[in-house]
Amino acid sequence: MMAIKIPYKTVKNSKEAFEAIKKNITVEEIEKYKVKAELKYDEDKKIIYASGSGFELVVKFLEKELELDLQLAFLLKPLKSKISDSLEHKFKKVV
Repeated sequence: MMAIKIPYKTVKNSKEAFEAIKKNITVEEIEKYKVKAELKYDEDKKIIYASGSGFELVVKFLEKELELDLQLAFLLKPLKSKISDSLEHKFKKVV
């Protein structure tokens, strides 16, 4: 899947966006999609990794936008559109 790009509107830069998403996107938020995931934060590179069984999300915080890259295992593929649309909507509200 190509990465979804979301420009910043309510935050000024990658640091603010990283902190805002870190506060708002939690393991519980990801579990709403029936996926168990672990979140890892790379403060230096401004990247958030969420991974679990058949699920991988990488969020890269760039200068003026963030990139969402979602990879799903075969069994979760039918839900990909729903999950990516929902995540995109949530992220747009935060940044």
